[in-house]
Amino acid sequence: MASLAAPPPGRTGWPWMTTLPSTTAALLNGKPWPRISVVTPSYNQGEFLEQTIRSVLLQGYPNLEYIIIDGGSSDDSVEIIEKYAEYLTYWTSEPDRGQSHAINKGFKRSTGQIMCWLNSDDYYLPNTLMTVAESLASGTGNYAVVGHCVQVFANGRPSISHEGKYENLERLLQFWKGYHMHQPAIFWRREVFDKIGFLDENQHYIMDFDYWVRMARHFEFKNVDRELACFTYHEKAKTGDDYVKYFQELRTHSATFWPPRFKPGYWSLKFSMIKHLYCLPFVRRLTASVSYRTRRALESVSGGRIR
Repeated sequence: MASLAAPPPGRTGWPWMTTLPSTTAALLNGKPWPRISVVTPSYNQGEFLEQTIRSVLLQGYPNLEYIIIDGGSSDDSVEIIEKYAEYLTYWTSEPDRGQSHAINKGFKRSTGQIMCWLNSDDYYLPNTLMTVAESLASGTGNYAVVGHCVQVFANGRPSISHEGKYENLERLLQFWKGYHMHQPAIFWRREVFDKIGFLDENQHYIMDFDYWVRMARHFEFKNVDRELACFTYHEKAKTGDDYVKYFQELRTHSATFWPPRFKPGYWSLKFSMIKHLYCLPFVRRLTASVSYRTRRALESVSGGRIR
């Protein structure tokens, strides 16, 4: 790619430069770079969309298939997409049934050996797609990868780096011990898609968690020790409530991902969830309350000399 349209005034740094050299070197034993299909679902995210698009196109990746599925946005999203239309494999703007439906529409049109989706308020870091291709190329024996992700804040707060890490299916199901599967930094081969199919369009918040569980039942994830993407936290985001609804939905539907009730694994997960989500928080609150009341009593007895 020789150049892109000039960025909006005042925008500098990644991904606001206008050129990035393409990679022309063959990958592994002279084989061509595998095609990577990136699908971006979009709806009224014009504030962030151009950053998303540029972060994909400026990867300089030589075998990119980039698909944008807009849900009929009423802001400037379509204008932004049209600005980069010549670099896109396909795009459309029409009403859909929500985010999962939009992603599935993109998957239906994709042909890449490697697949992923990137939401319209997130963006890739430099050289992400080449790193992914090296990890998921034919012959590597890898079928899915997970990397680290950076949380950036629209209000200017300092960013936070989140570790991406897969251990095993059981640990993935124990989200209450910490969740390390960050969607923008996860990629997989087409064989995975052929096995597990499309996103569940009945899931509103946790369709990504559902997808990772379905993957993990058949394939292992390779951990990539590198920051691959950034996800933007802002009030209008689906998870802009500090992920409250996301984890409420996870709690509500958690047992649907577990083994049958007559299996020991079900009860192991059940007791672990009760312990970490209910018992331990109760003990911490009780301990804090007792400590506070004890301190106040000692202060009262000593005439306030103890601080």
